[in-house]
Amino acid sequence: MIQAEVAIRAARGLIGTSYETLDCINLVKKVIRTAPGGDKRYTTAGTNALWDSDSKRGKYRDLTWKQAGISGAKPGMLAFMGVGTGDVSHTGLVTERGTVIHSSKSRGGVVETALTEKNGWNGLGVHRMIEVNGYMNDEDVQIDAKYSIGEYAVSYEKGLRLRKRPGLTGAYMLTMPCGAKLTVTEIDGDWGKATYNGHQGWCSLAYCDKVGAQTEDGENEQIVIRATRQQWLAVCDGDMTIVQAALAGDD
Repeated sequence: MIQAEVAIRAARGLIGTSYETLDCINLVKKVIRTAPGGDKRYTTAGTNALWDSDSKRGKYRDLTWKQAGISGAKPGMLAFMGVGTGDVSHTGLVTERGTVIHSSKSRGGVVETALTEKNGWNGLGVHRMIEVNGYMNDEDVQIDAKYSIGEYAVSYEKGLRLRKRPGLTGAYMLTMPCGAKLTVTEIDGDWGKATYNGHQGWCSLAYCDKVGAQTEDGENEQIVIRATRQQWLAVCDGDMTIVQAALAGDD
């Protein structure tokens, strides 16, 4: 069998592969055929056949467990779309980040995106070839734990590109300067759907800081602004009482 972390590593190595080269079911096949502990002769007819295989016997019973819904997801499980519709149309591999690695036709190839119902994921399964139990102390995946919706500020000194869709293949819209304030309303892996100056698109949250984020001791982080008296006057519209209070460190 393939350990979950090994399967995930193999799948991540395929990110960027075109959809024409590797569709969703062939991504699963590729991982199982090539990852250490896998079976180079493994095959399955398609996503519907994979979902229905729990009723089969022997080597044809690919799924040893499945459920509708994505609660309780664990790294190494397979996620599915279309469960309950009569056409299970899509599948991918659940990761330790609360994401799914899958090959998306609309995104042009293998990508890693958030495991959410909003993204269409509505089923889970355990594949007989991928060892799930015991990974990360057998804890459930924390969905979207790395980033959350809210207010962010661009932290990269050269600015950050806003794109029409998540990922580096998303069409360029504009560059937001360092310090620009963003409102993020949706998370897709490391990318956030952000609104900036009336423009809405996607940006990498790895180059942003969460506004009001807490430090390890639970205190809110404070931003220290250093400025000359003239700069403070410009910011405060010439009100010297505000400037004096700011320079004195008063609240």
